[in-house]
Amino acid sequence: MMFGFLGAVAKDLKNVIALEMLAIILGEGTSSRLYQNLVENQDEQIFNVIDAENYTFRDGCNFFIQANLNSEYKEKAIELVKNEIEKIKENITERELNKAKKKVKSRFACEVETVSEIGETIGYYMTVCDDLALAEDYIPVCESIDTTYLQEAAKKYLDLNHAVISVLKPQKDRGSFSFCGC
Repeated sequence: MMFGFLGAVAKDLKNVIALEMLAIILGEGTSSRLYQNLVENQDEQIFNVIDAENYTFRDGCNFFIQANLNSEYKEKAIELVKNEIEKIKENITERELNKAKKKVKSRFACEVETVSEIGETIGYYMTVCDDLALAEDYIPVCESIDTTYLQEAAKKYLDLNHAVISVLKPQKDRGSFSFCGC
């Protein structure tokens, strides 16, 4: 199953960072909301794996929530993910924010450890973002994001009315798969 959302353009640094943080809070690792609430703490085993990622492109980000699930629970699975998306729009803790900031800043630092990585980073900001100054602004912009801003970004970009939801599930007795655009 996959939920897809369109996000901010690459040069909209604050919203790109906010989407990265939302992906971390929602679906990165076993301590994420999606994993804890939908894999670890469910009475029924509906999901095997679930995560969230944000891919940044020049003309807009693609924010995804991806999951492997028991196909018998397709409708329930979709509703559970929708509920988690709605919850993040209303409440993000300071602890979640600080964890996401730490990870985002750490990744940014890792992108400039070697001369080659510095060159790639400069190339990214020059070609994808059209603005090398954004690299200098990255940490201060990251620090300026608070829980209220993240919730507003979630409301703006994780709008379920604009989501693309798809499910790929096995067809019974055929050994093949069927696609369901929901």
